[in-house]
Amino acid sequence: MQLEKIRSLPKKAIENLEGDIGHLTVFLVQDYSNQFLRRLVDFGLNVFGELGMDEWGLVPQIRHGNVFVLKEEDKKNIVGLAILMRDWEDSEKVYLFDYAIAESLQGQGLGFYFLKVILKNIEEQGFKRVGLTVDTENAGAIKLYKDKIGFEIIEMNKDEYGKSHDRYIMELEINNDIKLNK
Repeated sequence: MQLEKIRSLPKKAIENLEGDIGHLTVFLVQDYSNQFLRRLVDFGLNVFGELGMDEWGLVPQIRHGNVFVLKEEDKKNIVGLAILMRDWEDSEKVYLFDYAIAESLQGQGLGFYFLKVILKNIEEQGFKRVGLTVDTENAGAIKLYKDKIGFEIIEMNKDEYGKSHDRYIMELEINNDIKLNK
């Protein structure tokens, strides 16, 4: 398994967390073992339930997309996951396919710092825009994306994933105005 260390979260991002959390680091997944793949799948199932990605979806994402994990450097537990893919119609845009923080750590600011590191990395890779969809009822995620990071809601798709599964389509221009320096 190969994990490329991207950046550790700043001390202020973890100093107020409940429990014994050490240095949290963002890694870009370059390769995997079957054990690590299972941990990724289990994390997704714990956060997204049956909508979590299985091995058949994760392997191509690792090989052809960008999969980031947030975890303690010397431990196995994953506390955050992000999966991004290129946009076929716009070579300067990526789509944030999955994004999650472990339920026990949500609401404490980790999502903000994790996403900042990811956005900085994809900007370094040459991307200029990020798109995503979010459930219109997910107030916490909307606050993170829109208010803290600066994504804009560009449309609302009713029944995007079936009846009563409405989604906001959001986009972010990565430029000097981005709120990454908070």
